[in-house]
Amino acid sequence: MTGIQTRVVRTGSTPTGLTRTLLRVALIAIVALSVLLVVIAIPANLKRQSLVSLGGVEAALNSAGEVEFTKIAPGTPSARAGMLPGDILIAVDGQGLEKGPAAARTVERVKGREGTSVTLTVRTGDAAPRILDVPRSPEPGSIAERLAPLGIRIGLIVGFLLFLDIVVLLVYLAVSLVLIVRGHGTPLTSYAAIALVTFGAAATGSLQGLALEPSVWGRLAAALMPTGFAAAFTFLGFLYPSGRWVPRRSWVLAAVVAVWTVAQWFWPAARPASWGPAPALIVYLLMIVAMFASQVRRYRRIATPAERQQIKGFVLALAAVVVGYAVSQGAALALLALGQQTAGTPPGLVLVLWLISVLGYQIPYALLAVAIGRALLKHRIWDIDTTINRSLVYSALTTLLAIMSAIILPLMNRLIGKLAGKVSPLLALAFTAAFPIVAFNPLRTRIQRLVDRRMKPEDVTFDEASALLGLKVQAGLPPGDLLETLVASVAGQMDLASAAAYTPDSEGRLVLAKETPPGHGSPPGLTVDGATRDDLTHGRLVLPPEGSDFSALVPLTTGVPFADGLSGVLALGPRQNGRGYTTPLERGLRILGIEAGKAFYVARFRESNRRNLEEWLDRIERRIGSLER
Repeated sequence: MTGIQTRVVRTGSTPTGLTRTLLRVALIAIVALSVLLVVIAIPANLKRQSLVSLGGVEAALNSAGEVEFTKIAPGTPSARAGMLPGDILIAVDGQGLEKGPAAARTVERVKGREGTSVTLTVRTGDAAPRILDVPRSPEPGSIAERLAPLGIRIGLIVGFLLFLDIVVLLVYLAVSLVLIVRGHGTPLTSYAAIALVTFGAAATGSLQGLALEPSVWGRLAAALMPTGFAAAFTFLGFLYPSGRWVPRRSWVLAAVVAVWTVAQWFWPAARPASWGPAPALIVYLLMIVAMFASQVRRYRRIATPAERQQIKGFVLALAAVVVGYAVSQGAALALLALGQQTAGTPPGLVLVLWLISVLGYQIPYALLAVAIGRALLKHRIWDIDTTINRSLVYSALTTLLAIMSAIILPLMNRLIGKLAGKVSPLLALAFTAAFPIVAFNPLRTRIQRLVDRRMKPEDVTFDEASALLGLKVQAGLPPGDLLETLVASVAGQMDLASAAAYTPDSEGRLVLAKETPPGHGSPPGLTVDGATRDDLTHGRLVLPPEGSDFSALVPLTTGVPFADGLSGVLALGPRQNGRGYTTPLERGLRILGIEAGKAFYVARFRESNRRNLEEWLDRIERRIGSLER
């Protein structure tokens, strides 16, 4: 007999003794360090981001090493205070400035909280110095300046962004802790916990700001950032979800990334931030392509049905991140276009677009960790074939519309300027917004056809099998023939390597009744634990863990309260097409189990009555025979 365990599933080998203790200590240390760095970074970032300078003012060192104001935007508080282009800064709050680089550091004292003032001593050419009381204010066109009419100050904006940092980090931290506690200490779940918590911390704006500081904490933050990204790259690209390297030699690329990561700890020139936007973007795109290529290879050639469902869950979450990013970038582009017309933009619209630009990416990004954690712990994987299909369609559609809108917006702005003689960003934005509405359905139809050709959700029904069983019952065939028909029909329709039917004996044990192909070697008995037996008795489909003889156990029950009891179990072997069990398929199997259970109940009841009738007739014949003698 074979045992079917459905409650505990462990992935990979489980270290014991000293190794497990050291691994747990290392995990806790890395998690604690990541959290500590973010905790240190948040107040520093809050203080730094809450400070404003002189909005609309630009300055540079002149040939004499003096700070010269090169631009004073008209209408700003600085202009109204009397500052003029070409003014030379002499002192800040009464403290004189040195010449050269030291003067640039002294200018940092100009920054302060919004609404406060700073006293500047300036001179124009050889004229006498002037003392100006200049209010500190946000940059013209910035979010803080545009939301000021709503009473939303820069402190509230920065606080909201830091709050999102904390929420995202807490989500990644919570998933990591769950993996540590419930992951049974396997190398895969341990590494996943490290990758998630370091990646979650590295992606926060607070840690990125701390990494720019020359302090010890800043150097630790600068080391943690590439470590988090490298760990996530290795885990999500080449180890998720089974822990096996795919392709086999992908560890070589992971080793190269690890060496590059260590180099970034000690050599700032190795960090992509110092390369410029274009080279850094190319490197990151190559890494993303490598990750996806690995997961596609795993899905098509190596993954088991359960692992394919896990990969689909990851793809679904990643698609949500892509859609969210596209939406957030679209909102950011709209803000940028409206920024050219600050006075004519309603602050309420600015607030809505800004919230979309911030939340559209952060929320799916946090949910990505939840999806990965659920998959690794092998919680129930929902039916996501249809969802994946729709996600691919709408993520591609959203990205395409966003790119096309970004191209059309400046062209429309230029066209309106030529036709009307005056540039109107708001009118250009309105015309551009009409483009996605018009192009939505045509583009969606074409993308849907393209995706359907590559990935069409499985559509399996068992109406024919149910109808065939009904005909067999009406023909009065015995239960054995019904089981043979059921097993052969389901195995053929689902492309199963094997299938078997088990029925309870007089002691309630499940024994083999029929199998296909005949002589396949199915276990002679099916041993299930109490919880699994209870699930089957109540008509619930059971999906055994990997390594079991069967991929699914379908209960044969009547579904009628007065006829409770398990008539049998249809045990399905591995699917030769490599597919798993989607929710519609599971629902169809449960319905088929009820229909088959009813048919088997009727056939068994009829056979029992026939035997009783035959015994009664046999007794009558024996009595008649005795009378004749």
